[in-house]
Amino acid sequence: MLVAHTEQGQLITITLGTCLNHLQQLRQTTTFYCPQCKQPLQLKIGRVKIPHFAHKQLNDCDASFTEGESPMHLLGKQQLFSFFQKRVEKVVLEGYLSRLQQRPDLFITHRQQHYAIEFQCSTIPFEQFNERTTGYEKHGIIPLWIAKAPNKIPTFGIRKISLSQFYQQFFKRYQNELYLITYDTVHSRFIYFSNLQYVQGRTWLANIQPLPLDRQHFPFFVPKRLTEVYLKEMLDLYKLQRVNFLRTKVIFNRKGLNDLFLRGLYEQRLTYEQLPNYIGIPICRGEAIPLFSAEWQSHVFYFLRIFNLKISQLDEVKIWAFLRWSKLPQTTEALLAVERYIDFLCMLGVESIINKIEDTTLFHHLASELIAFSEKN
Repeated sequence: MLVAHTEQGQLITITLGTCLNHLQQLRQTTTFYCPQCKQPLQLKIGRVKIPHFAHKQLNDCDASFTEGESPMHLLGKQQLFSFFQKRVEKVVLEGYLSRLQQRPDLFITHRQQHYAIEFQCSTIPFEQFNERTTGYEKHGIIPLWIAKAPNKIPTFGIRKISLSQFYQQFFKRYQNELYLITYDTVHSRFIYFSNLQYVQGRTWLANIQPLPLDRQHFPFFVPKRLTEVYLKEMLDLYKLQRVNFLRTKVIFNRKGLNDLFLRGLYEQRLTYEQLPNYIGIPICRGEAIPLFSAEWQSHVFYFLRIFNLKISQLDEVKIWAFLRWSKLPQTTEALLAVERYIDFLCMLGVESIINKIEDTTLFHHLASELIAFSEKN
């Protein structure tokens, strides 16, 4: 904790500019109390963590809100508090919201709107994350979750990166573009992971960009669409992931023909090198299907072969049947992803797996489709 009350009700806040000597004097002469539960606090001034308050005895208040704060969390709250002081009308550090029984890291009032800023450094169960988010929204408060920056960040630009479920729950969407805002306490900067493109598992492609505090605004910047040059770089990197996936899938697969992907290749008399270039392409909302696109998109053509169908015949009913048949998630988001793929194939004029499309033509249509879908949504 970074705030406490004295016996006289004075609020003590430990910020970046708080004098250490002053805190040491206060510790000798003052009794501190928790603003929420009113229980005694101790002021800790050590060598590992920055100065902070802690309950003298562990109780429900301490267990519910402080969650064993790390040095990174304490420092991040101080840095962000200082950042918002210069950019919003009012910011309160660790202000307790009695009607919600919540204590956001920062509570902001700006242009007649309230915001709850949560700087998240530790894992949080999805149920708890959802409960807090819903609670804020029900009371007209906009929740802004900022995750700590990953410990290992590739060089900036278009890169492949691993993002765990911890980070994925903080994804935001703007004009149908997924992005993630993180904060780096070591270098006092925001790091954006924008234009996120799902690959498989925890693997994503992203445009990674640092944003120093003095260049960030509030409300926060939202990412721009990729230029054609950067989009080509991302699609080239995605194409490389496709090659690596197909090679690994075939060489190291132990299921043989029990694997739907391999069985589909076998029955269609194809090797993985012969798969058309339009099988294994990024599709908007493709993250709804937890497989690499080359795998589930090849299932589509195997499904067509088995049931003697053409691409143009795959309506919503048949797509639901396809999801059940291929044991893919039977969700609305998965349905939308398959529909986007079917629409794209129809735009290309593809009716069956024997159709050929030039690489340059595929790239042109794919780039146009990604941009158009982003603008439309």
